Amino acid sequence: MMQALGLIETRGLLPAIEGADVMLKTAQVELLGRTLVGGGLVTIAVTGDVGAVKAAVAAGIAAVAKIGHLSLVAQHVIPRPHPDIDSMVVVSAKPAAEHPIPGTQPETAGSLPGSEPTPDINGLLPNQDTATGPAEPVLSTPESLSSGPIALKELHKEGVDDFVRQFGLEQSVNALRTFSVVKLRHLARGYNELGIAGRAITKANKDLLIQKLKGYYEKGREK
Repeated sequence: MMQALGLIETRGLLPAIEGADVMLKTAQVELLGRTLVGGGLVTIAVTGDVGAVKAAVAAGIAAVAKIGHLSLVAQHVIPRPHPDIDSMVVVSAKPAAEHPIPGTQPETAGSLPGSEPTPDINGLLPNQDTATGPAEPVLSTPESLSSGPIALKELHKEGVDDFVRQFGLEQSVNALRTFSVVKLRHLARGYNELGIAGRAITKANKDLLIQKLKGYYEKGREK
């Protein structure tokens, strides 16, 4: 369960990148991701304890304001958000990379005589699906190194079931450790006989969730 949720909405991607950078450097907070709302608006979400989130948001606001007085659209801190907010924040940021801001498509070299291609900066800010910054983890095993990494595109029970059947429990547990605790909590809610449910899942850390998932598949193997 998130202890606090901090949100900053900016006009444009550049202020959002600067604000996120300053927030992460100011306090011990975790970046949940960014969502391109549309119309040039970008929302940044961070989590952590209440004091750290308030300090991070305050610093982020100041950084965004330095870029332009119209760059900051809104800001808010939610102490102790409801457990269901976890999945809402995770899901809301996933489509962000798939929906670029209207009117900001990169120019090509042929758009102006002698011009250079404009780099796409949509990928400069860490994706929402990673709580600590890296993009969606790629599950790989020693057996797959020769043919390239095996990616679990969506972290859900059926996908993990298939991965365990194909590569075994040990490799699957190692692969699950690459995901953030927020994603593992979301995954755990898809199991009916995990031995943990409801608020217990929202309070569980990564080690406990991995232990429960491992135990679930060990019991299935004994049957």
